[in-house]
Amino acid sequence: MSQDFNLDLTNVEDDDSPIGAMPAGEYELQGSTWQHTQSKASGNRMIKVEFDVVGPNFSGRKIWEHFMLEGNGLNISTQKLRQWRRSMGLDPDVNAFGMEELESMMNVSFLAKVKVEPGTEKDDGTKYEDSNRIASYIPSEKKVASKKPAKTEKKSDSSESADDDDFDWDE
Repeated sequence: MSQDFNLDLTNVEDDDSPIGAMPAGEYELQGSTWQHTQSKASGNRMIKVEFDVVGPNFSGRKIWEHFMLEGNGLNISTQKLRQWRRSMGLDPDVNAFGMEELESMMNVSFLAKVKVEPGTEKDDGTKYEDSNRIASYIPSEKKVASKKPAKTEKKSDSSESADDDDFDWDE
């Protein structure tokens, strides 16, 4: 297979708009790929998911999220995976969530609220660019029958939402 290529750059319009983070708001997204990896900070196993923005604006942009499979952040990750499934109209109550279930979630559109996360300091004193994160998954209008047995659960009276966590998902 040849590695040669020949592109015509003469009819390309210059785009001087900044690349930076998209404005906070609601976007239609799709999970496009996922990777099983490890946290650099803790060594814990996690899943890194790449989401494609499909609309209404900024189509083709990417957002990455990490879902911890063990250690600190596991509880937040399982909550977010359930919310993601609910936003696609899928049953969130899965008692053995694995690769097959995750793979079935790829290329399925859903709505999410996206936030702008300020860039953090680098070791050299400069700053990383601001980035986008999924703040919350918007539940789908589709009704899915739950397979979970009916039981009464006491709701937590915690005022802190799982969507407003301070967990550093990049580590």
